Amino acid sequence: MNAQLTELFWLTVRDPAQAARILCGVRLDRATGWTILALAVILNTLAYFGSIALFPVPEEVNIPLFTKPFLVLTMLGSTTVIFVFAFYWVGHSLGGKAPFDTILLMLGWLQFMRLAIQIGSVVLMTLAPALSQLFVMAAGLYGLWVVLNFLKVAHDFETLGKAAAVVVMSALGLTVGLSVFLSLFTATVIGMS
Repeated sequence: MNAQLTELFWLTVRDPAQAARILCGVRLDRATGWTILALAVILNTLAYFGSIALFPVPEEVNIPLFTKPFLVLTMLGSTTVIFVFAFYWVGHSLGGKAPFDTILLMLGWLQFMRLAIQIGSVVLMTLAPALSQLFVMAAGLYGLWVVLNFLKVAHDFETLGKAAAVVVMSALGLTVGLSVFLSLFTATVIGMS
């Protein structure tokens, strides 16, 4: 099993479309998909706070929200879940055919890829901090390429353009939704005090 996951990891790096085809062929029940996603989010949160423990953030640039594990876990988890639904619904509105469970599994897998990048960046940070920052930026850009390929294959789109439209529309929807939520939340908090 570990050898297969390692092979899938390197295939995702080398050929994201082929890795997406393999993930499309995996049949898991929805509960297992949610468990994979939840585990990945929890491990990412632990890795984030592990990196902060090893390399503390200077007080002047520290954002209080990102110092509370439960809030980081909630934010990362809810954002990921929103993207699962957004990639599914927006993809289908553009003619996509991906089953919900496939999108769920793909985003769970991408969260595990993100975990590997976090661990790699911590290792690089101990050896060469500047190289670590470049690694994280490059991985983020390449991660977008991986997401586009995953969505193209999962939804059976003919071009990456439709996959890009799914990402852009989902991100815009998330931004608008969070803005409305935060403005309502802030108004409620201000009204209480």
